[in-house]
Amino acid sequence: MREKSKLYRKRVLLVLVIIAGSLLVWFLLLMPMIYNPMRRPAPLIRLHILRHIPIGTCIEEAVEVIENNERWGAPVINRYSGFWHPTLFVDGPDGSRITAIIGEQSVQAWPEIYNVPLFHERRVRIFWGFDEEGKLMEVFVNSIFAFRI
Repeated sequence: MREKSKLYRKRVLLVLVIIAGSLLVWFLLLMPMIYNPMRRPAPLIRLHILRHIPIGTCIEEAVEVIENNERWGAPVINRYSGFWHPTLFVDGPDGSRITAIIGEQSVQAWPEIYNVPLFHERRVRIFWGFDEEGKLMEVFVNSIFAFRI
């Protein structure tokens, strides 16, 4: 009888440890992602941004939205060049592959660095590319993890 009682207690303890571990993971990892979209993966951050600044928005409106959203960081406006897209390439004059420049004008923002449990941090950079008329063409989000030392 005592053997069954000990086995039952061990099973109950194991279930409680699993529940407590699940709650810990929820609060440390998932809750920040729900409340702060800048903690999500880059494609989801991009979709979040496009909900606020859709393709075709003029540069002045986009800058106003960026300035009013404290989590996106202060905008850096470049009226003379688009942004270098790190994953798109075009053929150069000598036949080599070079990084594509998106747009004729660009805006960049660096939201704050977000701490992630287990000695990591997430750094997010956001690039908006605008055509010669100042209309939004493309949004690129660069989200990287870095180790904190």
